[in-house]
Amino acid sequence: MNSDLKNFLQPIAQVIAITVFVVFTVAFFSLPYVLQQHPGDPQSPSQQTAPRHMT
Repeated sequence: MNSDLKNFLQPIAQVIAITVFVVFTVAFFSLPYVLQQHPGDPQSPSQQTAPRHMT
């Protein structure tokens, strides 16, 4: 690989890797907070079992 090309692509690849890492980290911590449980935990059945109309 040409050294100029390597010097051009390496910082771009580092920025992309850091950005992906930050996005995954934020999602890893925010999703359980928003869902109020871990995404892999089984969900408890809802209190209301009879179907009802939304109006």
